[in-house]
Amino acid sequence: MRGVPQDVAHEALRLLLNQLKASVGATGHPAVKTLHEWALAEPPGGSAVAAQTLWFGTRITLANAAIVNGALFEVLDFNDTYIPTFMHATSGVLPALLALAEARHSSGHDIIQALALGLEVELACATILMPTGYYRGFVPGGLCGGVGAAAACSVLARLDPKRMRNALGLAMCTAFGTYESVGSMALPYIMGLTARSGLTAFQLAERGFDAPATAFEGEKGMLASYSNESADKIESVLQSLGNTWRIHGQSYKTVPTETITHAPIECVLNLRAVAGTRSIERMTFAVQPLVVKIADERRERFGNPTSELTARFDLRYCAAAAWQRQRFTLAEMEETAYTDPNILSLRSRIDLIADPQRPTFDGCSLQIAYTDGSRESANVDAFLGSPGNRMSDEQLADVFRVAAAAALPPDRIEDLLAQVWKLPQAPGIDSLLALSRFT
Repeated sequence: MRGVPQDVAHEALRLLLNQLKASVGATGHPAVKTLHEWALAEPPGGSAVAAQTLWFGTRITLANAAIVNGALFEVLDFNDTYIPTFMHATSGVLPALLALAEARHSSGHDIIQALALGLEVELACATILMPTGYYRGFVPGGLCGGVGAAAACSVLARLDPKRMRNALGLAMCTAFGTYESVGSMALPYIMGLTARSGLTAFQLAERGFDAPATAFEGEKGMLASYSNESADKIESVLQSLGNTWRIHGQSYKTVPTETITHAPIECVLNLRAVAGTRSIERMTFAVQPLVVKIADERRERFGNPTSELTARFDLRYCAAAAWQRQRFTLAEMEETAYTDPNILSLRSRIDLIADPQRPTFDGCSLQIAYTDGSRESANVDAFLGSPGNRMSDEQLADVFRVAAAAALPPDRIEDLLAQVWKLPQAPGIDSLLALSRFT
């Protein structure tokens, strides 16, 4: 296999660790528990190949492992984001790849190479389809995750070009997921299904199943069906593959909530440290214009948060909770927080204004007017973990340590981290999987 550049392979390894960080606290989530129970009702029969569900340690069919692990990666919204296409890229690709790699005893080197290439295919697909695919109401990861998963599995299995093309075509013909799912269990379910879809597309193509060669650019193909983008984008994006590595544009999260809240939460915590006992009259964020549209639409649709799923997708709530609690953790997603009258009162006094000078979600500014007449301001151009403010390997490891602290003993955490960093030299993934379970 022709290898990807070392820095690309290392970024794929970081993204794998990031998904462990995103999922280690998710096993108790009702959506994940329900999917896991459902999957256990269909155990692999006889000599059927099985794969591990992360953290639970149970063994189920490859397809169901892809679904459950995909939901685990997605449900806390603690995963990566490729901001240019509004998508969580790794959640749809890695679950399929893990299941196949375990079943076929693939080496750590091959797994990381396949993950990197699968993500690049997925991000290229999304770069062509977005932003209008997102504006039309589709989940970017739902549309493109299966394509990336099919690509990653095909690379791992070293499919020939014809069968690989069929795998991608099958995934393109079966893409799905609407953004109405946000704030409900349907969103993590979509990400699990898209991982399974890519795995199934690969499995069928490997057996000789075909797909239209024009699955993407055809008159009724993926491009026309899911976006309003021009077909002129296709050639330039394809030419960029192998030259521009989009994997380096991924953003990592330090707190378990969606990307558009990260810069606001940073601003809030920066000012909270110097506020003393002053009380807030109003809080005003200047953000990228699309953020205002998204936040206002959700406020109208959800009203006050009624679950951790709706709280997580409420920028005003997240900012208010960070101020009142002087932190933002999974505890701020619990009912005692999202029903707290003090947090909800502050939430009602938060304004968002559009700042046309903000090209992306990476940054924002904040002005606070206090009841004593004083004012404070803060600005974040690139939140920690975004490409403009890169998170180091050790910082990423520290975020994992915090996320895993309630679930794993300290020595297990350190063993798991060590196993991740040496995965490219490991003969397989079994040792890593053995550490990635609670029992």
